[in-house]
Amino acid sequence: MIVLVRHARTDQAKGRCVGRTDVALSAEGVAQAERLAASLADAGFVRLCASPARRALNTLAPLAARLDREAEIIPELDEIDMGEWDGLFFDDIRTRFPAGYAERGVRFGGFRPPGGESFDDVADRAMPALVRLAAGPQPVLAVTHAGVIRSVLCRVTGHPTDGLFCFEPEHGMCTILAPAGSGLELVADAVVPDDVASYLPG
Repeated sequence: MIVLVRHARTDQAKGRCVGRTDVALSAEGVAQAERLAASLADAGFVRLCASPARRALNTLAPLAARLDREAEIIPELDEIDMGEWDGLFFDDIRTRFPAGYAERGVRFGGFRPPGGESFDDVADRAMPALVRLAAGPQPVLAVTHAGVIRSVLCRVTGHPTDGLFCFEPEHGMCTILAPAGSGLELVADAVVPDDVASYLPG
């Protein structure tokens, strides 16, 4: 099994486009990461992985400390790269890039902002990395981002990425995947950390 966790809450300003922009955990997020560690410490994870983003690594840090394990950084699990839009407020993007902003609104899956990537690109890089993790040893915990989780959920369920915002992974919530043939299948999403162990073997 692979358990994906969206990183804990951050100090991100509302209405801001944050992909690769580095943002810190908020005070609430720090407390959330500690609660996550307490909930998952006895779940039996044999690998702890994270996106290279500070918010993901800091979410995983309390659990890694409890288990005395190093976090494995998986670059393919980083958030979507929003290119020239990254770090801007969406109101500014709408003013400075009106055509691109309008196009993104109707073509979420395939649209790439200048110098950035699309959600389809995110799925293309994240899925092979997760399949490699699924090859063992398991179970694996991987702290990542909403854009990655949404893109992966679209890919494993066959849902079109243009409609990826139907998936709403909350901070600190879990998505559980299992190997299926040469790929992955969805076991459960929107799982609270306290319930994760019940999905894992033995």
